[in-house]
Amino acid sequence: MRLFRLALPVMALLAASPVAAQDREGTDHPLLPRYEGATIIQYRDGSLDEILIPTAAVNDENQAKGEALEGRVTHLDYRVTPAASPLTMARHYEAVLAANGFETVFSCSGQNDCGRSMDALISNSGKVAPVGFSDAVFSERVRVVVARRQADWILVRVDEAPDRSLIYTAIIEDSHPAR
Repeated sequence: MRLFRLALPVMALLAASPVAAQDREGTDHPLLPRYEGATIIQYRDGSLDEILIPTAAVNDENQAKGEALEGRVTHLDYRVTPAASPLTMARHYEAVLAANGFETVFSCSGQNDCGRSMDALISNSGKVAPVGFSDAVFSERVRVVVARRQADWILVRVDEAPDRSLIYTAIIEDSHPAR
């Protein structure tokens, strides 16, 4: 009985202590290392697929301007807890992309700049992320970066909620225009 009374506070302490976040199955893409502190919440390995990469503000997801591509597409969805600034995350990715020879084709911040339907296009339309794949908060704090290096394209969307930040990435390798 005495041992149980001593063990009870220890068990309560262990239950209350934070557990390190664990990645779901998946791995970072070699063209785009993860933002520090991010954990993978969804992963879809590269396979031949079609994707629409927005290159302008999106106010109607059915009339989005962009590049309709075919290529080897890898999707990654990350969570950062506690929340990080979308500006900080976007600048991180812009620097990583530039250092790896990518040219920014399009970037935007907030609904005025990105359009009121950018998050819906990326997360819900099935034209960018697979339906139900990308976690999004549809906030004014959204930022999108699209970059290209020859036939490789990368799309990064960052969002911020009160308790977490979300990062969705699509990496398209060996792309060509969709038929």
